[in-house]
This record gives sequence, C-alpha cells and structure tokens, in this order.
Amino acid sequence: MYIAKIPYIGGILSENSYKFSNKCTKPYVRWWMKTLATKVKVLKVPISPYYQINVYGEFLNESRPDIPNLFKVISDAIEDGLGINDKYFRLVDKGYSLGYTNQSLNITIIPLEE
Repeated sequence: MYIAKIPYIGGILSENSYKFSNKCTKPYVRWWMKTLATKVKVLKVPISPYYQINVYGEFLNESRPDIPNLFKVISDAIEDGLGINDKYFRLVDKGYSLGYTNQSLNITIIPLEE
C-alpha cells in the first residue's frame, strides 16, 4: 500500500470545473496534477497489472466535494506518475471526515494481481 497526501485546493478539481470551455486544463489544476504525479513517482509503486486507488478526504465542513467528481483529475495525475494507463485503475471513494482547516486528499495506491 502506497499513500500520497495532497492538499485539496477546492472545487476547481471537480470534473465539472477543471477545464476551460476550450477543453484546456486550468493552470492551477495542471500544477496540482503535476504535484500529485511527482508524489506518486517518489513512492516507487511496483508495476502491476491493476491498481486500486482509494481516495479519502479531510474537509472543513459539509460544503465538501463529492469525491467521485475528483476521480478524473486524480486518475490522470496518477497515470502520469506511474506511467500506466488509467484504464487499469479502480478508483474507490473511501469517504471523508470534517473539521480540518488544512483540507487534503489521502490517496492510497494498492497494486493488484488481478
């Protein structure tokens, strides 16, 4: 199990908000994705046929995101970090907790055999 913790930078990460109308990814989101990809590279996750990606959020209050709306941005960043196509990922919403002033996402990468 390999864990990367990254700040949650707000609703801009949502699948409904991370791109401009011309389909280009917003610069702040690109920076966030690059940061996550770098964290994943440092983990040195072994090559495997499949991966389970668990996402757990630590948020301030109930005006939190729906975690599945973040899956596209997260999977694209992890794809870059692992060098593995995200079609081999199974993303799982592991829930959230509230009361955190420093909001974050805890992303766990689990190599699977099948």
